[in-house]
Amino acid sequence: MNRRNFMMALPALALSACATPALFKQSQADNIVYYDENAQGFFVTADGKNLVVLGKDYHYVMDDLGNLPLLLKSSLKPRLQASFDYFSVSTKNKVDGYVNLTLTGEVSDTERKSLLDEKFQYDNYPGSWKKTYHAHGTRYSAKGFEMPASIGKFNQPYTIRVAEHHSPGLKRAIILLTPVTLAVDGVLVLGGIVMFPLAVGVLAATH
Repeated sequence: MNRRNFMMALPALALSACATPALFKQSQADNIVYYDENAQGFFVTADGKNLVVLGKDYHYVMDDLGNLPLLLKSSLKPRLQASFDYFSVSTKNKVDGYVNLTLTGEVSDTERKSLLDEKFQYDNYPGSWKKTYHAHGTRYSAKGFEMPASIGKFNQPYTIRVAEHHSPGLKRAIILLTPVTLAVDGVLVLGGIVMFPLAVGVLAATH
């Protein structure tokens, strides 16, 4: 058997009765289901502690954001654009997500200093400053939740690729209903804290 045929045969070997323990273990561990979440809105709580992605099927509440909340309160905020390109969900519905921030165009000396202080990196092409934040949180079910008509919709559909991990032999935790509620005055609330739309431009998702 030549090298190419041997490599093509590995997946079949992993499922056969004569597979080695290492190959069998790997085949059991790599159980991932991918789906695309249709995002309906991005919000931050008034205290800056949570970033909330409201999807059609699930809500993702991020509560470990590093220094992202401080940046969203800085003078750079009006020029920032955000994109969400990948979420990973564990069997316990814990979420790891990546938030990419980009600032394009000429910057002042003061803005340059702020970007460098925030560890942004400059990309000569297309001439922009970029930084990726690794955020952590929890996935909740959006069942029964209706997005208020007063909340503006995106100009075009925005999807986020999600990798849902399944561990053989472990029962997936129950997905709790979203903690996001609608106040009498039509304002979205998380745990008693008012939520506001993420006031930065949102770039088209790329997978």
